[in-house]
Amino acid sequence: MTLLQAPQGEPVLVIRVAAETKIRKHLENLGITSGAEFTKLSASDGNMIVRVHGSRIALNRDIAETIVVRKAPIFA
Repeated sequence: MTLLQAPQGEPVLVIRVAAETKIRKHLENLGITSGAEFTKLSASDGNMIVRVHGSRIALNRDIAETIVVRKAPIFA
């Protein structure tokens, strides 16, 4: 699923970022890389706020569509 489809408030893991090189590098600098865990905090019209490594980051719909995620495993 893409980040757009991810449930709000649940941790997800990045599987891959399918953006062009310049955007992918920028996302890497923000901590959005394969294996990164983050949470979608809020969304409106496809634009969203996510929490990555303790920071809040705003992403637009076009960028969110390029981020492929899966639900993060929960270890007890």
